Amino acid sequence: MTGPKKLIFPHTASRRVVLHPASGTDQAGFAQIFVRTGVESVRPAVRPGRGTMRAHAAFHISTTATNERLGFAGLHALDPAGHVRCAVYLDPQRARLGVGSEAILLMINYAFATLNVDRVIGQTTEASFASFGITGGDKEIGALRDHMYFRGRLWDLHNFEIERPKWEEYIDRNATGVLPPPLSWRAAPPRPLEVS
Repeated sequence: MTGPKKLIFPHTASRRVVLHPASGTDQAGFAQIFVRTGVESVRPAVRPGRGTMRAHAAFHISTTATNERLGFAGLHALDPAGHVRCAVYLDPQRARLGVGSEAILLMINYAFATLNVDRVIGQTTEASFASFGITGGDKEIGALRDHMYFRGRLWDLHNFEIERPKWEEYIDRNATGVLPPPLSWRAAPPRPLEVS
């Protein structure tokens, strides 16, 4: 007989990146990241004013070593059905290979640890696959063909999702080495989340 599953805790730092709570003063930096990446529209089908882009968590991402700001991340569009969207935007001139995947892992874990959700959904184009560690083996739930125009061309918008049971299995088996030793996804971080 096995005991109850341990809780997931909201970690905001990995080996290479730290999530700092974002505020209204970070909006200019967020806009600059959009300009540098060429992203003109994240979800063009969403009509403004419907409340779907309301942030439930917003962070700026920096390196653990130098505190250099790399980009922004957030959780938005919390659905009553138990879904939330995860978004990570990194400055391509500053982000190093793999930091995007660590930021994504922190955000997915943060969603499951802090929100009553069953599924986390993300969208991206092939332009971001390398920085987020997406390979041909990763399974998408669908793609909207030629859905976004940036960098002078049309891009497919790829949709990915993970459900809570799969996430719990993943962190217990595959996500070792993301958090600095001796931390664990199932143990409280050593310090509370800093508010900047």
